[in-house]
Parts: sequence; structure tokens; C-alpha cells
Amino acid sequence: MPSLELSLIMKTLPKQELAAALKRVGTLLLEKGSVIEKLENVGTRELPVRIRKEGVYHYKGSYFVYTFMGQRVIHKDLDEMCKLDTDILKHGLVLPLSPPEKCTLEEELQPPALRKSVQNLLNESKKHKGISQPYYKHIKEYDYYDIYM
Repeated sequence: MPSLELSLIMKTLPKQELAAALKRVGTLLLEKGSVIEKLENVGTRELPVRIRKEGVYHYKGSYFVYTFMGQRVIHKDLDEMCKLDTDILKHGLVLPLSPPEKCTLEEELQPPALRKSVQNLLNESKKHKGISQPYYKHIKEYDYYDIYM
């Protein structure tokens, strides 16, 4: 199953109504056999253009991104549900370009001296320890008369 991203622009709602709207989308994803990896709140911002939904113009919106693993045929069901939901202003489903990150929790829990990344940094710094930038040596010392006369 490929990893997919569902980006949502929602109305600016109170916390409880916003949570209920996000829960509706999450339950639909879970019912269709998807595994939700992450729900990210991107923030509330001014919309680039005004969006009209149910006869009301909206100028601000809350941005959210669901990252999940699922089948691509879920797009039809998501599209239909998001169009009918009154709290969702815009939605989009994309296939991310980068592969999912590898879990490095075991390495991150080790003390810094034992981590491979820290050891590589220390080895690189040891290689360049004695090498310094050459500096310019003046051939002639200038005095007052050379500069101003």
C-alpha cells in the first residue's frame, strides 16, 4: 500500500466542532482499510482566495494534513465525502514524492557518544584539525609617508 497525503482546508470552527469534523474524516479512512500514520495541524491562515460554501464567503481557514497508507481507489469515497461535508472548504489527495522515513528510535535513545552519526562527525573533525586557512603576509610594511604622501 502506498503512502498518501490528504490535505484539508476547513472552516475556522471552535475546537469541539473541528475535532468532530476531523474525526469524521479519520473514521472514513479507517473504515476503508487505511492506516493513519500522522495528522498534522498546519495552522489557521488567511486563504489565498475567498471560498464560497453554502452561500457564505470564507476568508480564513484551518489547514490539516492526514498522512496514511491505503489504496488509491479510496479517492472516490474521500472526494464524495469531502464535497458533502459542510465544514471542509477544500481537499486534495496526493502521493508524496519522498519515501517514508526509516525509524531510528533505537539509535536516538543511545547516549551521544555511542551514536554512529556523532562518531562520524568526530572523525571528520579530527581529519581537518591541523589544516587551517593560509593567511596573507604583507611583503612590505607601510608607514605614514607611503600612504599619505
